[in-house]
Amino acid sequence: MRVLWDGAMPIRVMLSSALLLAALVGARPAAAGDATGAYGPYEDLVEVVADLTWHLRDDIYRFPPPQDPTGHDLYQLTLHRLDAWEKRYPSRLHDVVVFTRAETLERLGEYQRAADGYREVAATTGPLALRAKGQLDRATTMAQAAAMPEDSPDLDQHLGLLKRKLDAWGKIVQQQAGTPYEPVAMVEEERLERVAANVVVENRRILQDGPETAEHSLRFLIEKHADSKNLPSHILRLGDLYADLAREYLAEHDRPLAFDEVEFVRRTDRALETYRKVSTWDGVREKPEGQARFATVDAWKTAVLARYR
Repeated sequence: MRVLWDGAMPIRVMLSSALLLAALVGARPAAAGDATGAYGPYEDLVEVVADLTWHLRDDIYRFPPPQDPTGHDLYQLTLHRLDAWEKRYPSRLHDVVVFTRAETLERLGEYQRAADGYREVAATTGPLALRAKGQLDRATTMAQAAAMPEDSPDLDQHLGLLKRKLDAWGKIVQQQAGTPYEPVAMVEEERLERVAANVVVENRRILQDGPETAEHSLRFLIEKHADSKNLPSHILRLGDLYADLAREYLAEHDRPLAFDEVEFVRRTDRALETYRKVSTWDGVREKPEGQARFATVDAWKTAVLARYR
């Protein structure tokens, strides 16, 4: 697992925090008054900015998004809180609101909206203008990569579009290596590779060596993204493929003399072993799902064997 930052907060993050806080100096904290629920404790723009700044360097590729004390996704709540502030105080600290919103949108995959926000702040004369200009080039590059097409009714063209988009995000991952934006780009790279693997799996019946290619695609996804927070779900997807192949074998060999118990058991056990990895994996949210899929396939295997014996 690569270490992106040491224990100290990066200088550029501290500078960004300082600029935001400087822009807030002298502004009297104002209460939202009618805020309720998860938004109640965050009636002050300083608190909203401070909470977000603390989590701007979080590794969203390896770990789930941060949560606030109420258990909600902090990035999404930040947008709601900024919107609530802006509705109540539409002309107050506008550049801080727009800049903070842009930083939040990047963590949520809304790169074009983030670039638009940085561009708006960069055009001002406030203390955040220079910082926004520094963020704009990167945000624009990410927005351009995100806007590249990735879907087509033609299979070859579909895979070609995905490859070109993956190449674009791969370059961004390299460019942002060691920065807080490397995990952001890796999230996009992983998403596209998951989409590509699913396309291969779904079209395995028309591809040459389809089942082997589908298995290779899912194994590649698992091996490349072994550090990802989504690794358990990738493993479950491989188990699903093995279970589907076992069902397809049974459908094609349902006559008693065509059914080979050894081959059937080999196929179902491959699915069960894959599901078992997740069903016994303590601490992951996919564990109950893995247990349920293991139990389902195991019960189906037992019923099928009883039928043919």
